[in-house]
Amino acid sequence: MPNSYIAKMKNSNLRQILLFSFCLLTSDFLLQAQAPQGVPYQAIARNSSGQAIASTAVRVRFSIRDSIATGVVRYQETHNPTTSALGLFSVNVGMGTVVSGSFSGINWGKNAKFLQIELDPAGGTSYTDLGTTQMMSVPYALHSNSANTATTASNGVPAGGTSGQVLTNCNGVAVWTTGGVCPGAITALNCASATNSGTLTVGTAASGVSSSLPYTGGNGGTYTAQTITSTGVTGLTASLAAGTLLSGAGSVTYSITGTPASSGTASFALSLGGQTCTLTRTVNLPAAAITALNCAGATNNGTLTQGVAAASVNSSVPYTGGNGGTYTAQSVSSTGVTGLTATLAAGTLLSGAGSVTYNITGTPASSGTASFALSLGGQSCALTRTVNTSGTGPINIETVLIPAGTFNMGSPSTEPDRYSNEVRHQVTLSAFRMSKYEITNAQYAAFLNAKGIGSNGIYAAGAYPTQALIYQNTSWGLTWTGTQWQPVSGKDNFPIVNVTWYGAAEFATYAGGRLPTEAEWEYACRGGTSTPFNTGNCLYYSQANYWWQYPSTGCNNVITIYPNQSQEVNSYGPNAFGLFNMHGNVLEWCSDWYGAYSTAAQTNPTGPASGAARILRGGSWNGYARSCRSPTRGTDGPGRNVNDTGFRLAFAP
Repeated sequence: MPNSYIAKMKNSNLRQILLFSFCLLTSDFLLQAQAPQGVPYQAIARNSSGQAIASTAVRVRFSIRDSIATGVVRYQETHNPTTSALGLFSVNVGMGTVVSGSFSGINWGKNAKFLQIELDPAGGTSYTDLGTTQMMSVPYALHSNSANTATTASNGVPAGGTSGQVLTNCNGVAVWTTGGVCPGAITALNCASATNSGTLTVGTAASGVSSSLPYTGGNGGTYTAQTITSTGVTGLTASLAAGTLLSGAGSVTYSITGTPASSGTASFALSLGGQTCTLTRTVNLPAAAITALNCAGATNNGTLTQGVAAASVNSSVPYTGGNGGTYTAQSVSSTGVTGLTATLAAGTLLSGAGSVTYNITGTPASSGTASFALSLGGQSCALTRTVNTSGTGPINIETVLIPAGTFNMGSPSTEPDRYSNEVRHQVTLSAFRMSKYEITNAQYAAFLNAKGIGSNGIYAAGAYPTQALIYQNTSWGLTWTGTQWQPVSGKDNFPIVNVTWYGAAEFATYAGGRLPTEAEWEYACRGGTSTPFNTGNCLYYSQANYWWQYPSTGCNNVITIYPNQSQEVNSYGPNAFGLFNMHGNVLEWCSDWYGAYSTAAQTNPTGPASGAARILRGGSWNGYARSCRSPTRGTDGPGRNVNDTGFRLAFAP
């Protein structure tokens, strides 16, 4: 064997169950190596008969004891080599699996050192002590943790270190270190599996926010403190305190501080132990906050009727002072009239003024006022919706009773703006019911879809099989989707338009009613009055939807910019009978053919038996006040297709 670095073994050790021979290579090896891998050790494993144990995994335990053979164990490690075909195996003492102590921390220059060798061919459950031998000399590089003063091999120190460094076993690799402390190294850093604590909100200083990141392959080394600035969402930093890695798997925790400048995703480019990954944290919008919620200013769409499931009913409620925050979905049950629910989908407030829309569903249990206690962004208000009494027919048209009576139909010759065909005569009528509102887009669409009427608007099975009942209106009427008819968005409660007289008559049959006679219509419109309008001698802009620039003679409107389209059927106020929009909004079909009036008194007149044109009454959004007068008679062919023409129905009392 080479000279001075040989550790000698007593002869008695050769008589153990497994026999070993070993050597520690000379200092020449250490001086030539850039990074020595511990102290080389070789042995041949033999059984009690002296035969080599070939191609077998064995377990060897080395203990370095201080001063005497039975002295304190300064360092202990194990190896699991597999023997060759000759029973030979090689290991590096100081590079095995550490049981206790630190190989790099041994002070080789103080006291004698003894090497104890134990072996277990069965895997480490029962070791056989093969003896303890004094290590007669050790490499200079291992003598002291602090004596190294050069970075070259000129004084016997392996090249690569700096002054004051020591050669240290760091996870199986010889590394120059300061004070024998290995630098941290890992094999993987997993940002995707981070455990996140706390939440981040735009504009709010982070508090109690952290992310714990798992790693694998830790070498037990140390790492320095670090601070990483966020990207994407700025204003945040992720800080890691200095620490020591575990050997194998573990985790490190980054504390996140600062105030995020915006919502979105904050990213942190992390680097630890030679590995990198990107940690992402979501920055939320703040919780919703407003200064006022105005239920009284709500825009209401659709109508509610006792016992009828709500369809396309909603209320848009304005707010002020929005902070741009988010709010969660909510459902509010009605009180007063029960059976309804107002539902708000989750969303985000505008900054400043805006509105939120509650969809109202369910079937109201009674008529009256349904109330919804709304709360949003720290403010509350009570939204109220009127529930009408149960109506008539398959789509429940709400009606009012028109009492029997006698009135003067037409107009006196002295009435301003009259037409010559308004010959005045006395008419007596029996009681009847009339629809409170003009028939709506939603109601007419339900009829068309129930009858399977297609895009051409023709009802082949009806009383007028070759006539179009309805035409599309993409502004405030009905449209054909390809499979069915539906109201233009937000126009469910607007009056049906572009409906022909044939379409009005077919709907009346379906609904179990009829078109009113011209006499019934005028009597119902007047509501017991004898003036040009049921509002008196003038019809002001606040009382009806018409061309406000042209009021009646002797009347003036403060506002002359008119809506220039139809409005919801419950717009403006009702007359004395409780009927809405008898003046303006849309012209309304009557059942009569047009003909000259008789001056004779009449009872329940129905007009001529035939003719070329049907009666239209009430004026429209597109007409002057004169055409909206109670006695004004409009006429057109029954196939009229215009965006200002609709109807309402009459029923038996």
